[in-house]
Amino acid sequence: MQCILSALKSESQPFIDYYKLKRDKNFRFPVFRNKDLYLIAIGVGKKLIEHRVKHFFQNVKQRPIQFINIGVAGGNRATHVLGDVFIINKINDEKTQNSYFPDILYKHTSKEIEITTVQREITEGGEAFKGLVDMESSEIFRVCSKFSPIHNIAFIKVVSDFMDREIKNHEKEYFSSLIKNNLREINSLIN
Repeated sequence: MQCILSALKSESQPFIDYYKLKRDKNFRFPVFRNKDLYLIAIGVGKKLIEHRVKHFFQNVKQRPIQFINIGVAGGNRATHVLGDVFIINKINDEKTQNSYFPDILYKHTSKEIEITTVQREITEGGEAFKGLVDMESSEIFRVCSKFSPIHNIAFIKVVSDFMDREIKNHEKEYFSSLIKNNLREINSLIN
């Protein structure tokens, strides 16, 4: 069984549409499914992840579960292109200084990169970061590794911005389009 973890509704909606996922009313938070594929809306940042993943794990009997975090991330203007898709091979947590290493055992042709999980949105350019930046990856890894072996935890990120401006609500359609434009590559990674 596979479970996509997505922070924003605008990141989730393309998967809901593409895989014809339906809301699972057994959960009080947004969970969608179609047969053995689930999607959990985890919200932005770390605060809801542990509760939602733990509750999901306790209420779904299928095993093993492959958790796949898919979403947008900030990149560096000098080295990244908007819309580029990356598989994450190292996760750094800015606050705790912990690092995590997803175990990528499957063959793929996508680019790999590290990501840093931050507490707040970065708007001054993010030159201090080697790779990509998001607000969830380290917590997803920390929590999901309690319920699944690390070779069943994957991270796929699409570069959405260069961390040089505040992201506004009206940009939701933009985030959806980034996911939609890369669905073929993301789908092949999920498969």
